[in-house]
Amino acid sequence: MSLYRAGIVFPRCSSLCLLITVYAILFAVAGVLLLQLRYSRRVATKPSNYEDSYLWEVEGWYSNESGLRWPVAAERHLFGCLSLRELTDLEFVAAGWTKAVYKGTFRGKNVAVKTVNLNGKDMRECDASMSVCYRRAAAKILKEIVLLTELAHDNVVTVIGSCVPETVGPVAIVTELGEPLDTVRLLQLSWEDRLRLALGIAHILHHLATSPLGSLSMNDFRRQQFVLVGGTLKLSDVDDIGVGEPECATDDDCIIQAEGGHNGTREIHLNCHNSHCVGYNERLNVLRAGQHFISLFLPLSAPASLEPQVQELLRAYKEPGTWETAHILSATEHLVHKFASGEYLQRHIPQPPSLDSLGFEKLRDRDLPGEFDYHCHHSSSSVVCIKSVMNEIEAAEICAKDAGCRAVVIGHEYTWTGRTLAVFKNGCSFPSERKGYTLLIKKDEV
Repeated sequence: MSLYRAGIVFPRCSSLCLLITVYAILFAVAGVLLLQLRYSRRVATKPSNYEDSYLWEVEGWYSNESGLRWPVAAERHLFGCLSLRELTDLEFVAAGWTKAVYKGTFRGKNVAVKTVNLNGKDMRECDASMSVCYRRAAAKILKEIVLLTELAHDNVVTVIGSCVPETVGPVAIVTELGEPLDTVRLLQLSWEDRLRLALGIAHILHHLATSPLGSLSMNDFRRQQFVLVGGTLKLSDVDDIGVGEPECATDDDCIIQAEGGHNGTREIHLNCHNSHCVGYNERLNVLRAGQHFISLFLPLSAPASLEPQVQELLRAYKEPGTWETAHILSATEHLVHKFASGEYLQRHIPQPPSLDSLGFEKLRDRDLPGEFDYHCHHSSSSVVCIKSVMNEIEAAEICAKDAGCRAVVIGHEYTWTGRTLAVFKNGCSFPSERKGYTLLIKKDEV
């Protein structure tokens, strides 16, 4: 798809003059705005007669006193307005009230491109002039450019660059490309992969609570705000992030209504200090993360010996009044350590199991490539039974409990925790020689 068809660069048409007029007005304002942002030292205060609250919001976001700085593309990003012509293979992905999202290729790398959605609800239902409506929509993209840049983190999508021209042209932000979160797919992941998502959530919550911009609130905590990049959960949509704790006059203004309790709801009471509710954003984010993510996928298929730690985390997400994000992150990291190190396999029995006692024979340097594959529950593959194991004993135990499993191949592929991937087979005959691989066969198959 060309840049013209994607809507990122607009072709000549009957409405060209109108579009040029709109863009000229928009970017004349943007040019003045950028100039103010780069050199202003004042604190943004909203005048009582200010007509465009959206534009005021942008000025407030970018004032030096608020801690936000305009990201200079030449210094921090690979992509600028001149780079738009380098985008290829553009394909529409999705559209929301404000933005249209495309995926494409930039210098051999897959990227996501976000720009103003001219057919979105924000534009269609705006009761002002087209130039004002466009400016309001573009202001949200400007806000996202700054937020994603300032919130740089392993669990936040990387900004490759942006385009905010001072003349006629589109506003756009270019980031690394991620996969959308699908609820059904999430539930089909192995518990180890879901544990990785839980760790990502914990990192994001702690980052929002301790960010360079202060305490941030996720006002719309849904799976649509996140993507998977190489298996890592990343925050990608920051439209509805709020900066700063809610204002208050007394402690009664700092009460969070949460689910649970005898009458279906309970209250979390916080303190009002210096006219702000201390810890409000952090605890509300934790509650929402628990409701929309952690409680849905972390308990499913968890190893029995880790159940106490899993339940402790679930309580922390339901009762954030006593657990801060630093505590949640530490507990999640400890859970990951116990799983990755194999501590959960430690047995307090006189005689630990062996391959012989489990009924398996071990063949070194043997494999069954492409043979006897079958699908099994919680496999990391949809066609092959693949699971991670700590060692040969765990692989044999898993196979012994599966009536369809007759053999296991253990090679040199590892998961994000460092555990070994094992391929389970429903048969065995004439194994191939393969250096470094191990084949475990049920003795009744030998």
